[in-house]
Amino acid sequence: MPKIPALKVARGLEKAFRPHDLCSIDKDYHVFVVAYSGSYVEHNHPADEFIFILEGELILEVSGEEHVLRQGDGFLVPAGMLHRPRSARRTLGLVMERRGLQMSSTEVLSG
Repeated sequence: MPKIPALKVARGLEKAFRPHDLCSIDKDYHVFVVAYSGSYVEHNHPADEFIFILEGELILEVSGEEHVLRQGDGFLVPAGMLHRPRSARRTLGLVMERRGLQMSSTEVLSG
């Protein structure tokens, strides 16, 4: 498999919260990049999710507690935990999660 230019792909993303798949792992998991900007809905997943910050700063609210993630930081969101990513400026992340996860949201996306 060829080298994957994750940061270059992430920098090319035009819209926030629209992930771009990079690869699959054992057919059950996938790795994708995503641009964060503004606030996303509070939600959870039935399986763990790993978020790694490639560039920028993300505030990740997990069950009411805020965690500030900067470039090079990672965070494992346990299955079932309500969480909401938000950022004041464009932030790029790399995420690994089980393929086909459907989120359960407590809110509806606005805009």
